Amino acid sequence: MGPRDLLLKLAKRQGRAIGVVAGSGECARAAVQAGADLLIGLSAGVYRNLGHASIAAYLPFGNANAQTEGLLREHLLPHAGTCPIIAGLFGPAEDPELAAYLDRLKALGVQAVTHWPSVGQIDGTLRAGLEAEGRGLAAEIETLRWARAQGFETFPFSFTPDEAARWAESGADGIVLVMGVTQGIEDLQEKRDRLQQAFKDLNLMQEAVRKSGREVPCLAYGGPVTTPEDLELLFRFTNVEGFAGGSVFERLPLRDITGTTVRRFKSIAAAAASAQAETGLGQMVGRSPAMAELFGLIRRVAPYDVSVLVEGETGSGKELVAGQIHRLSSRAHQSFVTLNCGALPETLLESELFGHEKGAFTGAERRRQGKFELAHRGSLFLDEVASLSAHGQVALLRALQQREITRVGGDQVIPVDVRVIAASNVSLSEMVAQGRFRADLYHRLNQISLNVPPLRERGHDLRLLVDDSVNRLRIQLNKRLVGLSPRFMEKLEVHAWPGNVRELQHAILHAALREDGPLLEGVHFQPQRVILQGFGAGESAPRGDPWKQTVLKALRDARGNKSRAATALGVTRKTLYAWLRECGLP
Repeated sequence: MGPRDLLLKLAKRQGRAIGVVAGSGECARAAVQAGADLLIGLSAGVYRNLGHASIAAYLPFGNANAQTEGLLREHLLPHAGTCPIIAGLFGPAEDPELAAYLDRLKALGVQAVTHWPSVGQIDGTLRAGLEAEGRGLAAEIETLRWARAQGFETFPFSFTPDEAARWAESGADGIVLVMGVTQGIEDLQEKRDRLQQAFKDLNLMQEAVRKSGREVPCLAYGGPVTTPEDLELLFRFTNVEGFAGGSVFERLPLRDITGTTVRRFKSIAAAAASAQAETGLGQMVGRSPAMAELFGLIRRVAPYDVSVLVEGETGSGKELVAGQIHRLSSRAHQSFVTLNCGALPETLLESELFGHEKGAFTGAERRRQGKFELAHRGSLFLDEVASLSAHGQVALLRALQQREITRVGGDQVIPVDVRVIAASNVSLSEMVAQGRFRADLYHRLNQISLNVPPLRERGHDLRLLVDDSVNRLRIQLNKRLVGLSPRFMEKLEVHAWPGNVRELQHAILHAALREDGPLLEGVHFQPQRVILQGFGAGESAPRGDPWKQTVLKALRDARGNKSRAATALGVTRKTLYAWLRECGLP
């Protein structure tokens, strides 16, 4: 079955065709295995496979027919099977060399041809010169008419409504309607504008074809259509019989996947180097068993596109964990957007999440994209997610379930592809049990959970973190710092660290700012040994007798159960045993 009959057959079944302009055997093999309806062999694919943009095919770098034939023989035909092929040809009608080329194409089983490179891609003075020399659109029409007389179907490329009309009137079996150069567009508003303009241009070309009175199947080609969601819009707002693409199936995915994979390999290589030096993962420092387990989970979870819940105390490094998950994921080349849910007033929550239209409310002087739109195809980090109100939880759940949002004050439904990484410094499962957090939202956010250990449970990581902070401050403050005195380290080692790593960094910064010498003494730092429940975030119990009384009270409240007492105090059983020994208790 030829390409024309295939397109018309699919159209009668309400189907659409997908054509792939392949530049390599790997691309052709993958396309055919995935169910592509057509393969298109153009000299542009040769340049794309060499790492250059398709536009190189328009420049005099070689014989276009020889390049296309080599591509067909070496790359496409060995993998095409029964998939129809449209091959490019270039040259004047009835040229002996072109006739020989067509004979070889026929012997290879090629059923359809197109003129490539096409003069339609060129404008200005060069186009005028080509037309004046008889090398313009009329010459291409004559070449394809002659090819049709040799038994080939013809599928020319058209760039304007006038060209589409002339191709239809010339007897073309099908027309490839070009929507522009294929390029990935990150800005969502620009992407929507480009799609709308492309669909408008496409409909104008199809209308010109329809007015010819002939039934000519059309394929849309290139332009801003780079995702399945874009293709869905294309088929919704136009009546083309299919879509064909080259860069969208080959260059863009190869660039993104190769870049992401190399970055992931580089991250693993860097992590391996850090492991050899026993320093940590990415920006996270640590070699304790608890951190080693966390690093392993990050590496394991990051490549999979699942929602992650990161739980841990304030200042323990939850945002660093989220950032590392993003960097090791397939979305690493896209945006990593953060939102602190605890810092938002209820009235602004939906505007921050979903954006708003101009005039949606007082002060909305311009359209603004929300965090979901900004994070499209990337990752969205929701910090302090436990602080969301009941209304905020419902709004977030709806966006996660439907994978689409609507700006405040707007009515346009916007599809979004976002990986959500949420963080909480309180147990969301306990909040669910208490009826303070929606169970369905919790399960949406918690496809996998990671727990960041508090600093007091990380053993010798304290010294690594101190060295890391001193090294950073040496550069940041442009000050000669060699380290901490033994006395300062002793103070740090007995401190309970309710603020975790962030508190440690502040303590060292404070000392570096207040002291003159290169060896920090920590004269202004006063350690506090235990975190008191009920003191509030960042507050610690005083040393001395109150500390001992706190430990004893926790034991009494737990009726002697040391595990429950340790949990109430916010420490491990091992730490509680050490404190009991300091209190002189068994």
